[in-house]
Amino acid sequence: MGVTITEKAGVYLRRMIRFNGGDDQSGIRLIVKPGGCSGLSYDMELARDPLSTDRVFPGPGFRLHIPEECMVFLDGSEIDFEDNMMNTQLVFRNPNATSSCGCGTSFNVDGGPPAPSGGGCSKNGGGQ
Repeated sequence: MGVTITEKAGVYLRRMIRFNGGDDQSGIRLIVKPGGCSGLSYDMELARDPLSTDRVFPGPGFRLHIPEECMVFLDGSEIDFEDNMMNTQLVFRNPNATSSCGCGTSFNVDGGPPAPSGGGCSKNGGGQ
């Protein structure tokens, strides 16, 4: 299945890539880590090259890198962008989330796998 990114989210994320020193070859690494109001949270970082444990998905103008161990939490998700009088934020539509909080970046998966230990499914293969 994978993870999809809407064009509106793509525009925002391309700006964030440039703002953080990325270039046309850079992408975004999306990880899940313990934390937030609901138990798990989304985290993003600049990704210059895929790691051996990354699954790479095409985004609008960049690549999305997701560590394989995070896919159980993210598979089938869509990342969108909302910009209105109340919010300017990325919106995660995650079919695996059974609950989430109002901030939009924290979720949980009832009956699913336990939260990643340490720092989450991270760029270094879990933990830290």
